Amino acid sequence: MGKSVYVPRSGESWRNPYPMYSDLRDNSPVHFVEEGSYWFLSRFEDVFNAARSPNIFSSRHGLTIDQNSEYLEMGDATPIVFLDPPEHTQFRRLISKGFTPRKAEDMRQDINSFVEAAIKRIKELENCDIISELFKPLPSFVVSKYLGVPASDRMIFDTWTEKIVAGAVQNEDSEGLDAIIELTSYFTEMIEWRKSKPGDDLISELLEMGEEKVSIMWILGLAFTMIAGGNDTTTGLLGGSAVLLTENPDQRKLLLEDLRLLPEAIEELLRMTSPVQGLSRVLLEDFELQGEKIPSGSRVLIGYGSGNRDEREFGKDSEKLNIQRKIKRTLGFGSGAHLCLGASVARLQSSIALKEILRNFPDFYVDESSSTYATGNYVRRHTHLAFYSSD
Repeated sequence: MGKSVYVPRSGESWRNPYPMYSDLRDNSPVHFVEEGSYWFLSRFEDVFNAARSPNIFSSRHGLTIDQNSEYLEMGDATPIVFLDPPEHTQFRRLISKGFTPRKAEDMRQDINSFVEAAIKRIKELENCDIISELFKPLPSFVVSKYLGVPASDRMIFDTWTEKIVAGAVQNEDSEGLDAIIELTSYFTEMIEWRKSKPGDDLISELLEMGEEKVSIMWILGLAFTMIAGGNDTTTGLLGGSAVLLTENPDQRKLLLEDLRLLPEAIEELLRMTSPVQGLSRVLLEDFELQGEKIPSGSRVLIGYGSGNRDEREFGKDSEKLNIQRKIKRTLGFGSGAHLCLGASVARLQSSIALKEILRNFPDFYVDESSSTYATGNYVRRHTHLAFYSSD
């Protein structure tokens, strides 16, 4: 037990965190990390329950293991991910109608067109970086469409996302804070514009409710959440899925024989990739788990990526891709009160992108050995992934 250790991942060390997770699940499922003074939960059941207990595991003090999260304190503009019930419940109820499966379905034609254009470009290349050609611009396009942002401003979204996520790792670096300020300034101007020129977008819908129901600051917080959380997580799911389908030709063959299996496959790919590998909470009361006593006020990192590969929940083959696996519960989009609002549209764009890749490049493969990973302790995603249209 003494040999088990949790070490935060970032960049290259994201390539294979899974042996570490397995060791922790078996030998130290409630693990105290001395460097940083926080706890790490690695088993599915423990992570699942923690995610569904906001009255004990609070999000109000930030979602990182950093003890000094003042840069996240944004007053009335605090993003929904940093709220606890009842404020969280109230805000989520107001905005949830913009994130229903039906609302996501309204995006299908736009997503199809975007993916088809990207596939056409990829066909003209012998090989490419699939991240920059499709997996990174697609979620950015979807978020910008939701928020009604002009296409000309889309690239800046990715810049903000990278700086904000990287800022959670390098707390002495002010780039994360600068990106938040830039983002806030941009959407303050955009909200003013939408007041006089409403469109068919989420910001316009929220403005129509009136400021007594939805404050301008709340809208700013939502924009922050969608840009910072919606872009890189879908990129992580798609990049990781391309790797898994390259490494598991038998599973790819099943999909090629029947693309109707894709919806179930997406759930399994999501389980295996777990783009958000973990997020932090702060305990509001003393808590005992697996024989360990965790004092009130402690930071607890809940390991979604580890929990999603727990054999106690998913069986002895939990570390293997099985697109026909019957999944009862998963942590791919979190769970409980903070279940990802954008889950429906993330599933939709991922299924469309993977379907078109399989249809157009049935023999594709990606070169994981030369890939690169993003910095940041919480989201596992590729920043470069070489894609070849055939063997």
